[in-house]
Amino acid sequence: MSPEPVICPLQSRYRTVEGICNNIFEPLRGAALMPFRRVLPADYADGVWKPRKAIDGSELPSAKQVSENVHRQSYEEDHDFTVMLAVWGQFMDHDITATALSRGHNGTAISCCKSVNESVTHPECFPVIVHEDKKECGKCMEFVRSSPASTCGFGPREQLNQASSYLDGSSVYGNTRKLQNDLRSWTGGRMKVFINEYGEQLLPPNKDPLDGCNEEAEMKKGRYCFLSGDARANENMHLTTLHLIMVRQHNKIADRLSSLNPHWDDEHIFQETRHIVTAQIQHITYNEFLPVLLGDSLMKRLDLYSQQTGHWNGYNSSMDPTISNNFATAAFRFAHTLIPSMMKFLRDNNSNPEFVEMRKMLFNPYRLYTCGGVDSVIRGAMNTSAGKSDAFFTPEVTRHLFEKNDRSRTARRQCGLDLVALNIQRGRDHGLPAYPRWRETCGFPRPRSFNDLEGHVEPTTLQRISKLYKSIDDLDLYTGLLSEKPLEGSILGPTITCLLADQFLRVKSGDRYWYETNEKPQAFNEDQLSEIRKTTFAAIICDNSDEIESIQLHVMHSNRKVGNGRVSCDSLIKTSLDPWKEEYDTTVTASPQSLTTAS
Repeated sequence: MSPEPVICPLQSRYRTVEGICNNIFEPLRGAALMPFRRVLPADYADGVWKPRKAIDGSELPSAKQVSENVHRQSYEEDHDFTVMLAVWGQFMDHDITATALSRGHNGTAISCCKSVNESVTHPECFPVIVHEDKKECGKCMEFVRSSPASTCGFGPREQLNQASSYLDGSSVYGNTRKLQNDLRSWTGGRMKVFINEYGEQLLPPNKDPLDGCNEEAEMKKGRYCFLSGDARANENMHLTTLHLIMVRQHNKIADRLSSLNPHWDDEHIFQETRHIVTAQIQHITYNEFLPVLLGDSLMKRLDLYSQQTGHWNGYNSSMDPTISNNFATAAFRFAHTLIPSMMKFLRDNNSNPEFVEMRKMLFNPYRLYTCGGVDSVIRGAMNTSAGKSDAFFTPEVTRHLFEKNDRSRTARRQCGLDLVALNIQRGRDHGLPAYPRWRETCGFPRPRSFNDLEGHVEPTTLQRISKLYKSIDDLDLYTGLLSEKPLEGSILGPTITCLLADQFLRVKSGDRYWYETNEKPQAFNEDQLSEIRKTTFAAIICDNSDEIESIQLHVMHSNRKVGNGRVSCDSLIKTSLDPWKEEYDTTVTASPQSLTTAS
């Protein structure tokens, strides 16, 4: 049965919460709770849903074997970039991708490694097999398949994206009306915050003891994990802090708009502030983050940079911005290579840093409750070098992910997960075709043998790949992408650059509400647009930290780079909201005719 047709308003300044009606002609395109887009047909063993096998019909090498042999341990850092590159990438990724996992009866979690009798294993289980000499943590790693999307027809299994595909600030505001309402204070257009004992603003607490983050010992102290627009906000402390910074930014703008326009009600202030903050997120992503990934030349060639002046008229209603399965499941997960082993906390720029293992940052946001905790996390992220973008990973993500030492002396240590193995397994779960087909799709010669990758892949890595996989046509996309040598002047190889560039072009060109659009009523006027273009990640941090007074201009780049040393926050160019002031005739009742925006 087909879903009921969606009726869209032809004139609306603001986006819907769910991303519905962005495209007037295809109202559900890019909306939340829709299937990921396929670039290539799904590759399943039975053509429908069973994970693919090797081309000779045998089993593929265990994802854990691939992780340990190809994506081996590395502690190498890239001193040109900071952890803020990875933090923004994760924050932005959660805005546009959220893969739903299958659940058991009444929404319960499915366990795949505890069944004694394999015949009663849940059909949605697809555990990662651990080979004989690595079984100190058991013979398999938990893995539940992604929830199948309803496609109203026959065909191969598709997966569900719970986020909208538009870069619409949903990490801050949520993508359901209920969640957004829960996050609002309903006064002055502001969002809820919690004030700690030191007078510092934090995200509102999430007091659900079963949220997967809260710990009993911390709850007894009155300290909880946090509520935000995305359920993954507590995943690591850096991410939690960035969510907080953007909520503070929202409230700062809302307060200013309220002061400029005292006749605006709560709804008007909230929606216009959301409109502005979303524009700033888009601006930072396309002018500070993406150039690092794609390089200056490709950014210019695809018109991905913001305009210098005026409006942009590149919206294309036939362009499908829906996030592709390969992007969400493989290509954009490259950023896991950027994670270093040790993180820094800095009380001030001159203090001795406190070093913390990355694993201790996960689902552990409680430092933010301490005096100066927020600033110490931010300073640390801006002063910690990112990991090198390559095929290798810190053991913090391949051996110790979500690992916790049980406080009981008699309890067996809980073993960590392997993020790389999980990424490879997720690609197989989603039916992603093997790597050679993606090179061909991007216009590069399709490798017909492992020898064809000589010169494109580092020799030792290629040798290890050829020993594990029986055929080049078995090679997993994730492994192939990360094994490519980077392009000159870039941190990424050619195929992954192709896949990322295609998706980010679609996210911009297929968004009717893109912040530079000339389409009314959603368009900002030229003075407003000029102010939004002054937005920098550095200025947002300065404006919304507690006591940070100096910062590098480009926070995703090291302050050791020439021309990127620390400067006073007071010296940064700031965005003015004066162009949003409306002329208001107080002698008459407010009406559309009595309100005009200054320009």
